[in-house]
Amino acid sequence: MRTTRSRARVWAGAVVLLGLGTAAGSAAADTLAQVQARGVLRCAVDGTPGFGGIDANGRPAGFDVDFCRAVAAAVLGSGEAVEIERINTANKFKALVRGEVDIAFGMATWTYARDLELGVRFVAPTFFDGQALMVWADSPVRRLEDARGRSVCVQAGTTTAANLDDVSRSRGLDLRPLLAAQTEERLNRFLRRDCELVSGDRSELAAARASRIADPARWRLLDESLSREPLGPYVAAGDERWFNLVRWTINVTQLGELHGLGADNLGALGSEAGHEQLALAGRVPGLGQALGLEDDWARQVLAQVGNYAQIYERNLGKGSALGLPRGFNRLWRDGGLFFPPPLR
Repeated sequence: MRTTRSRARVWAGAVVLLGLGTAAGSAAADTLAQVQARGVLRCAVDGTPGFGGIDANGRPAGFDVDFCRAVAAAVLGSGEAVEIERINTANKFKALVRGEVDIAFGMATWTYARDLELGVRFVAPTFFDGQALMVWADSPVRRLEDARGRSVCVQAGTTTAANLDDVSRSRGLDLRPLLAAQTEERLNRFLRRDCELVSGDRSELAAARASRIADPARWRLLDESLSREPLGPYVAAGDERWFNLVRWTINVTQLGELHGLGADNLGALGSEAGHEQLALAGRVPGLGQALGLEDDWARQVLAQVGNYAQIYERNLGKGSALGLPRGFNRLWRDGGLFFPPPLR
């Protein structure tokens, strides 16, 4: 059953720490039924500029927010039927397991331990990144080896902190981590020069440079990448249909780009088109049955939110404040890592 209920919850400046004292109950086995009954999809993000934030109209916006809206479009028929919760890394997985949110985004890296030990599952990469270091432009640090013995601001409880410790030990750098509980605290300490370097995903640091200082040239990213960071959403473990639904929503955005179909041209597709194009346009009977959705669920994703290229461009690409090159985040035919499976 489709609902067109539309609402978006706008957060205040503080991080939302959901229900640490009172749990909302374990994640149920049928998340789809819960979301449809509630009429709204609850998504966790961490507020990284370009990925999750508030636009000039006071509306949640960003790359991760758009993927949340894409799932809402598939499930509820409205990409606006979302609640966006801002939750830090240490709490997002707990919130999923307790059933307080339906999907967790927020620069979440796919790792072995998270897949197997936390009661959550990584769905699929939406963004490929790597950990980096940033310094003030007047710093003598030009490469990683120059950072020996220096202080680094890093967020506690993240793969970033673990990677930094590994690099420090394996290269004998004796880096001195200054741990922060939240993203903002880490960046504020770097801004105050409490530490000499700050570490995070390259895209995150580029976003901070573009948004947190009047002259972005005063912050400089080092060239080395310290890790591989496949980023994307997590869902609670144990609900295979919900896992598949979110994964195929992501696949549809990439297939839309592959076939040049998006929010602006779905209606122009002729009957001579191939099966996959017709499926994306919502014209294949039975397409939604296995997922418990309407047959036009893929069309709703592309019509309301757009394909992957459109999502990337408006939030992270040349048309955005970040201006991040797509790099690995291109389709395989263009030299990237995305190779979407057939919609058949």
